[in-house]
Parts: sequence; structure tokens; C-alpha cells
Amino acid sequence: MENRPHSRSAERNPGMNRPRRVATLAAALLAAAVAMTGCGAAATGAQSQNTEKVLKIGLIAPVTGPAVQEGLALQRGFELGVKKINDAGGVFGHPVQFVMVDDQANAAKSTQLAQRLVTQDKVDYLFGTIPGDTTAAVGKVSEASKVPFSSVVLGDAPFCGPYFYPLGEPDMSMLDVIVPQMMKKYGKKVAMVGNDYVFPRGYLAKARTMIEAAGGSVAVEEYSPLGTADWQPVINKLSAAKPDWILSAVVGGDATSLVTQADQAGLLHTTGFSGVSIMQDFYPGLTNRVEGMQLPGRYSDQLPGQANADFVQNFRKAYNFNSPIPGVAANAYEGVQLVARAVEKAGSTNADAITSALSGASVDNGVFGSGHFTKDRRFVTQMYLLNIQAGGKYVPTEHFDALENTGGSQCSS
Repeated sequence: MENRPHSRSAERNPGMNRPRRVATLAAALLAAAVAMTGCGAAATGAQSQNTEKVLKIGLIAPVTGPAVQEGLALQRGFELGVKKINDAGGVFGHPVQFVMVDDQANAAKSTQLAQRLVTQDKVDYLFGTIPGDTTAAVGKVSEASKVPFSSVVLGDAPFCGPYFYPLGEPDMSMLDVIVPQMMKKYGKKVAMVGNDYVFPRGYLAKARTMIEAAGGSVAVEEYSPLGTADWQPVINKLSAAKPDWILSAVVGGDATSLVTQADQAGLLHTTGFSGVSIMQDFYPGLTNRVEGMQLPGRYSDQLPGQANADFVQNFRKAYNFNSPIPGVAANAYEGVQLVARAVEKAGSTNADAITSALSGASVDNGVFGSGHFTKDRRFVTQMYLLNIQAGGKYVPTEHFDALENTGGSQCSS
């Protein structure tokens, strides 16, 4: 999802705090990455004289600033994915290297850091970002420099190009699951609310089209700036419209504020509620307020299968993490492995060779099952209807096949 702010301090969310001990996997892997990039060829010289065959990735993650929850999940999933690759022998027989930078969810910083990663650090691949404007900023650097780039957060990115292979869930993959479910369960009169920036407006515009095509109506559509603390005026408008249910694209710390204040106002007791505001990322601030609600997702730490069981165990152990594991962490974990396989298949770190290999790339038996790139270069997977149960269990109750037509045909050329 683009632009997802959160509460001003990670200290408010113990489950999302960054590890503080030097011995943690995050610190160790980040230190290793810095050491490798700082030493240049010395980091791999003992293993190979052919540095062109060493895959180096630039990771852009907002681990401080307004999107720290999602940024930390991105960083952690990526680190575990790289560890798995390297434990299995790396790429071309050498460990994958990475250089991590913190763009603080700021597009100007994203541009500057992406350029540095390309020109100074000589990375072969750009990976990460959270907000949509930072994705677009890095996308422009990627296209200009012809260095492949993958984002992993859900939502349609406001950018497409021949070197951009987004790995997050497309808007329509989510809406195709939840809108029919909510209309059937609650009714056809819908209220929509979101933060005032590109992702919520695009997501809710698609939802409106779907709702109206199914014979429903949008009673009210409200937007509020990022960082809004007082949602009562918006809640009053939502309540006055008397909707059957509410679709929310309010994110980060704002999601916590909206849902908490709506619950205190009694709105959630009489009205259905769903959307990205109740994702795993935000559960620690919402807890039992959202239990019993349902939402779409490709990932849950409750999904069956050995791949997910191993990932969950390793994630919780490495980061002392007891909250629901965010989907962006799973996307980053599987995504970096998919990139590594594509590079290996390409037999080169040449950008065009990599993108050619990515066009046919897929995930089989991954943490969320299987997935593949569509003709318009969007990564799609099977989706699930997730029911939020006590203790933060996002339990899959229904399965939906991958949606091939995600509305992204403009990226097919």
C-alpha cells in the first residue's frame, strides 16, 4: 500500500520495536551489508575475482519516519529471504550482498538514495519502498539508469516501466474478494473513507466502480490528511449517512485512531467495517476492536504448509516478534528469493537479462502458496478471506484463485 504512516513512535507498539541488541539478526545482517559494501571487492575477493557475478541489491526501507511499521516488516522479511538464499549457496555460488538505506518515507530522499545506490554502490537491483510517491521516485531512477526495481507493498503503484516488477497485491486482487463478501453480508449502501493521497483515492475509486456495477451505492466518501488525530468530524459524517458497511483505506497510525474513535462512538457496533485499516500491520494498536471482522489477503501467519511454518518460526525467533506477521514481510521474503532465482536463470546481472527472466518468474509452494507475474508485470497469487480471531489470528476461511486481470494493461508494453 502506498503511503502508510503509523504512530509517531515505534515505542507505542512493542511488537514492532526494532531489536536493540547487537546480537540480533537484523543488526548482524545490516552490519554485514555495510561491511561488504564498504570494502568493495575485498568482501568477496577471497571467493571470486569475478565481481560481475556477485548479485548486489539496494534495499530502500523507511525504518524511521511515518511508515516505520511497514518499513521494519519490509527490512526483516528481506533479511530473512537473503539469509535463506545465502544458506543455500547464494547466487552464482557467492553470497548475495545488499546495501540498506532509510528513505524515511520521503520521496526526495528516495530519489537521492536510489541514485547513490546505482552510481556509487553499483547495485544490480533496487528493492523496497513503502509509500506510493517513494515508489514512483525510485521507479524513475530505475528507468533512467536501467536497473530493475521491485516494490513489495500492497496496492497499485503510481508508476510502471520496463524495469519495474511490483510484488505487492494489486488493488483489484483485494477488492474482488472483499466487496462482494461485504455487500452480501451487510448490504449495498456503502461509506468509504481514506487518507488523502494517491493510494486511498485510487483504491476507493476502483471500489466505487465495483460497488455501483453490482447495484450498490456510495452514501458518503471522505478523505482526511495523513497524520489526522481527530477523526470525530469524519465519523459523524459516516454515521449520518447510515451506511450498511464502511470500506476504509485509512492507514498506519491514522488507522488506529479512526477505528478506535469509531468504536468509542458506537459506529462499529451497528455497521460492518473492512479494508486495509485492519491489516496485520496495525493489529497491535487495534487488538480486540477488530476481532470478528474480515478482510482479504494473500498472506497470514495462520496459513498451512511447511514453508510458512518455517518462516513464522524464524521470523518470531529472530525478532522476538509475537504480533501477527505483516504481509509485506512475506512479500519481501518471497520476493527477494524470486529475484535471486531470476538472476540465476539469466546467468548474468545484466538488467535486460534479469527482466527477461522475471517475465516468466513464479513462486511455487511459498509462504502464501503460489504466485506469478501477469502480462502487465503484476505479481498475483491466490487470495484468502481472513477472519480476525482472538489473539490476532488472521484465519483464512475462503480461498480465491489468482485474478489475472488486475486493471493494469497500461503496463503491458
